[in-house]
Amino acid sequence: MEDVAAHQRGRLHEAMIELVAEHGYNAVSVAMLTNRARISKRDFYKLFSGKEECFLAAYDIIVSHSVRGIIAAAEGEEEWRERLRLGLLAFAGQVAASPDAARLALVEVFAAGAVAVERMLRASWAFEALVAKNFALADGTPRLPRLVVRGIVAGGGRMTRAQLLSGHPRELPPDGGELLEWALSFCDDDAVLLRGLGVAGAPPLSATAAEAPLADERALILAATARLASTEGYATLTVPRVRAVAGVSRRSFDAHFKGVADCFLATLEMLIDRALAAAAPRYLAADDWASGVHRMVAGLCQHLACDPTLAGLAFLEVFSPGPEAIRWRTETIAKLATMLRRGAPAQQPSKFAAEASIGAMWGVIHRIVAIGRGAHLPIAAPALSYLALAPALGGAAAVDVIVAEVGKARRADVRSAAGALRVQRQAARPVSTNIARRRNLTALNR
Repeated sequence: MEDVAAHQRGRLHEAMIELVAEHGYNAVSVAMLTNRARISKRDFYKLFSGKEECFLAAYDIIVSHSVRGIIAAAEGEEEWRERLRLGLLAFAGQVAASPDAARLALVEVFAAGAVAVERMLRASWAFEALVAKNFALADGTPRLPRLVVRGIVAGGGRMTRAQLLSGHPRELPPDGGELLEWALSFCDDDAVLLRGLGVAGAPPLSATAAEAPLADERALILAATARLASTEGYATLTVPRVRAVAGVSRRSFDAHFKGVADCFLATLEMLIDRALAAAAPRYLAADDWASGVHRMVAGLCQHLACDPTLAGLAFLEVFSPGPEAIRWRTETIAKLATMLRRGAPAQQPSKFAAEASIGAMWGVIHRIVAIGRGAHLPIAAPALSYLALAPALGGAAAVDVIVAEVGKARRADVRSAAGALRVQRQAARPVSTNIARRRNLTALNR
C-alpha cells in the first residue's frame, strides 16, 4: 500500500507541475489533478487535504532537489569562488532543464496564498546558508553581513523569475556568468564595517503616501483601495466596496480600471511613485551619485518605517492578485533599476546588475516587513545601499561612501539635538531681575 501511495504522490506531483505551468495555480482544480494523474478523488483525499497541500508538497520536493543538486555540484571544491560558480551553474542548469518546476517554485508560489509565501521564505534560508558558506572565510567566519547574503539570494531569484516570465526560460545563461560577477562584487572584507551602522533616528520624509491631495475620481478610487486593502486585506476588495468608499459610480470605476486587480496594482504604483518623489530631494541634494543613492535608500527606509500602509501593501499584499502582480513587481523593479543607473559611473552598473541589485533590495525589505519588523528598516539602510552601490563602485569604495554618509547624518543629528537642547535651556532660564522689572512697569503703564 505504501508503494502505491508513493506512486500516486509522484504522479500528482508531476500533474501539479504540468497543470500550473499550463493554467496557473488559481485555475487548477482537484478534478484536473486527478484526471491528469489518473487517480480517483477518493485516493487524492487520502493523500492530501486539498489543492494547497498538494501544491506545497510539490514545492518542497522541487526545493529539496535543487538544494541537493547545488550541494553535490560544489562538493569537494576547495576554492570558494569556484564553489560559488559551480553552485550557480547547477542552479541555472536546473531552471533550464525543468522550467515548469522552476516556474512553480519561483512564480506560482506567490499565487498559492500566505502559507505558500511563508514556506518560500523558509526555503530561502537554505539557499542563504549555501551562499554564506561559499562566501565564508577559511576559518568559517562570515565574510558578509547577513542582510547582504540575503540580498544576493533574492537578487538571483529575481533575475531567474524575470527570465521565466519572459517566456524563454531555457535561454538562461548556462554558465551563470553575469550572476556570478554580480555576486562577487559584494565580496569585500570591508563589508564587515557595515554592521552596526544603521540608525533609526533619521527624519521622516515630508508626507506619507496617503496624505496626497485627491484631485479627481481616479484618485478617490485609488485612495479607497489603499484604505480597504491596508485595513482588511486584498481578499476583501470588491468593486462595489471600493466604489462605496470612494463615492463613485460603476461607470466611473469602469472608465479607469478593468477590475479589482488592475485597480490594486495602480494603487501600488501611485504609492511607490509618491514615496520616490518624496525621497528625490535627498538624492538631488547630494554631491555625487553614490552619496545620493545612499541618502535616497536611507530616506525610503525611514519612509516605509513610518508608513506601514505602503510597506504592507507593496511588500505583502502585492502577491495577492497572483501572477499578474508578479509581472507588475518585475516591471517595477526594472523601472527602479533604470532610475538607479541614471547618473551612475560610465557603464556601471550594467542593466543586469542594476536589476539584480534592486531585486535584492526588494527581497530584503520584503523579509523584514514579513516578519513584522518594518519599523526597524532604517537599521538595514547601510546593507541595502551596499547592494545598490557595490556592483558599480566595488565593495571597498561602496563601504567608504556609506560610512562617510552615515557619519554626516549622525553629526547632523547631534547638531540638531544640541540646538534643540539650547532652545529648551533658554526657555527654562529664569528671567533676570531688571528684565522682570521693566516688564512689570510696562504692564502698569498700559
